[in-house]
Amino acid sequence: MIQNATRSCAFRSSLMFLSTLMCFATPSLADGLIRSKQPDRGTYTPPVLVDAKVETVETATSGRQVASPGDSGLVDVPLDSPDDPPVYSDSGPGLSTLPAPIVLANEPPNRPTVRTVGYQQDDQEQSRQTRIQHGPSPQVVQQCSCESCRAGVVNGGMIPAQLHTPLHITNEPVFDLGCDAAPCCDGSGCDAPGCSGCQRWGLGSDDWFGSIELLLMFRSGDHLPALATDGPLDSTGTNNPTIFAGNETVFKDMTAGGRLTLGAWLDCYKDRHLVARGWFAGEQSYGFNGDQNTHPTLVRPFFNVTDGVTPADDILVVATPNEATGSLDIHGDSNVYGADISIRQLWYKQYGATVDLLYGYQYMGLDENLRISDRATSLTDVPPIGSVRATTDLFDVENDFHGGQFGVASHYREGCWSFSSLAKIGFGSVRRRAILSGSTFNSIDGNNATDPNGLLVRSTNAGTFNDNTFGWVPELDLTLGWQQYPCFDVTFGYHLVAMTDALQVSGAIDPTLSVNSSVPPIGAQRPTANFRHGTFTVQGIHFGLSYVY
Repeated sequence: MIQNATRSCAFRSSLMFLSTLMCFATPSLADGLIRSKQPDRGTYTPPVLVDAKVETVETATSGRQVASPGDSGLVDVPLDSPDDPPVYSDSGPGLSTLPAPIVLANEPPNRPTVRTVGYQQDDQEQSRQTRIQHGPSPQVVQQCSCESCRAGVVNGGMIPAQLHTPLHITNEPVFDLGCDAAPCCDGSGCDAPGCSGCQRWGLGSDDWFGSIELLLMFRSGDHLPALATDGPLDSTGTNNPTIFAGNETVFKDMTAGGRLTLGAWLDCYKDRHLVARGWFAGEQSYGFNGDQNTHPTLVRPFFNVTDGVTPADDILVVATPNEATGSLDIHGDSNVYGADISIRQLWYKQYGATVDLLYGYQYMGLDENLRISDRATSLTDVPPIGSVRATTDLFDVENDFHGGQFGVASHYREGCWSFSSLAKIGFGSVRRRAILSGSTFNSIDGNNATDPNGLLVRSTNAGTFNDNTFGWVPELDLTLGWQQYPCFDVTFGYHLVAMTDALQVSGAIDPTLSVNSSVPPIGAQRPTANFRHGTFTVQGIHFGLSYVY
């Protein structure tokens, strides 16, 4: 045990020495970065004399009485004269050959009292240990190897710097009880409530850690159907209109977001800690705006399934020469965010690396919306010149995940460099909500009328829809850190998170853009509210500053 502990201490000391040379860090910082319990001192075993291995050594005599081999104890050696002190010189036998003592000049007046530590056996011949005595007394040199004393805190007070020296010896028998023992924390133990020495409830600066990061994220996007063209669509391929909006993947460009992480150690050895995080990927927008000046011919395509009419591609005119003037506006937003809180328990540590198991609660949200508005003024007699038609379609979807999480977090430090990883998965309920609404405003010869039907949202699919399903939220994070400042790491990394069975805007639009253009609708009741779901992902890189102790 002692040999392994010695090797471990030697290896750890080497790493701390290299870190100090590379980072110019202070010893207290190095101590805080190492999450490990101090090695046990082992059990003291007194030497045992074996007769077969005792060797007799010739010694010179000085004419004084010495102990004989058969004596059970030592015999005092008298001086030449009880009243004469020993004479020190550079020559002569016996005491007369002792060198002159060294006198220390300018000795500090309040020099700590030197005490020695011995040992004793109990009645059961148990192992002997060395106890650590605490106290801020400036007259007694003391030191403890537990984390609270290594941080300079003893019984709620600071040890003076000049007193933080190696342990001196006292004749009093003492015993080492470790950091969890009663003497280390005002008699209550490191893990006990209200322990001021280890500050489990009144957390000190070395019990906190955290980071703030800039996220540059990319969403998996959402593929929208064609929403604005210069002519009707043709599935046969003979007619290829120019598509101004839609028929593309939107919400896929880079956005800037942020992440905040706060944590607290829950024990003296930094083996268990609480971590809370909150993040958002930034708002992603999509838009199109056109009129007769930028697009002389501007229409909204759809698939007409009105009874009595052969199903075919059709258009709703917004602007076209000599027929109508108008404008079309399309706007959409996407927001992604999340938060979690977890307990992380140390599972493995070796050679500067630690692996934690984590469990806790996780939340993730995904919101998207799309609004399509057009306004057209007639230039012909049918409808009458000056007649105005304005149509609006609105799609608003929300996804909220609530569930548990479990995973693995690791950390490795080598000198000024550090590497952290996080792999976890959340499981729970995905609550999905869709709000669809449409309207058409008509003004003909001064008569105004509003119809609760748009082009893509009509009475057949308008309304508010809610459902719940079981879903998963996996997450992966890799971070590389460089200790640029004392107690602070500059970090760079990669982040990926996903949500299964998510509803996006495209999943709320009838995939064939089928509508019944008659008002009120007759025949086939299209579009429908049959929503489609899929897996949504967001990933990117992050830069940040991390406070570590």
